[in-house]
Amino acid sequence: MKVKKGFNLREVCGEHIIVAEGDENIDFSNIISMNESSAYLWEEAQKKNSFNITDLAKLLCSQYEVDMATALKDATTLAAQWGAAGIIEGDDVPEGTIRKTVAQESNTATRTEKPKEKKGFFKKIFG
Repeated sequence: MKVKKGFNLREVCGEHIIVAEGDENIDFSNIISMNESSAYLWEEAQKKNSFNITDLAKLLCSQYEVDMATALKDATTLAAQWGAAGIIEGDDVPEGTIRKTVAQESNTATRTEKPKEKKGFFKKIFG
């Protein structure tokens, strides 16, 4: 696996956020927030030409008090989420899904609802 070019970690208002930079990522519209441990792994992964699940697990074990079995499980889950988000690439990216927040789930529901009728001034303009 490797980090896709143009995705960088930034700290915004105390939150670790992945930001898409460059023309090749112009259509990237996701906001990816990372906790402290995933941000640490992302920074370390960016320093490498390639990495695997074991590399991530070893980093977790060296930085945090966690056993290798738990670290492997967590690293696999995280890599799968990164892969599903499209911020890493490679033949060895585990399959997974992106964990949605409550706000994202409510936005999805809102998109499928019938648009509200415009009233007053807005109806005249956008009508």
